[in-house]
Amino acid sequence: MRFDLMFVVALSLGTCLFIGCSEKPALAPATSAAASTDDATFAAAIAKLPEEDREAATAQRFCVVEDKSRLGAMGMPHKIMVEGQAVFLCCAGCKDEALKDPQATLAKVEKLKAESK
Repeated sequence: MRFDLMFVVALSLGTCLFIGCSEKPALAPATSAAASTDDATFAAAIAKLPEEDREAATAQRFCVVEDKSRLGAMGMPHKIMVEGQAVFLCCAGCKDEALKDPQATLAKVEKLKAESK
């Protein structure tokens, strides 16, 4: 009985040591590949905008309504004018929400531009 217990303990410790010392898979290449794809998608979508809008959209980078949605993730960004200022959205579905509170929308645009610097 004592031998069985010692065998189980030794086997458990050996297994833990083996598993604990194994190499972890590298996640950096997959992460950088995803970031590279996002950058390429963003650049391609921005390139579809008229030249005079590209700089402003690049500075904003994210939708003013869905702030985790990067411009270009759903195709060419949608441009609306809010109190004479260009605002870019990820899709046409965000237009009504952006126009509900123009001051908050413009403040969000400025915040997004400051964060992208």
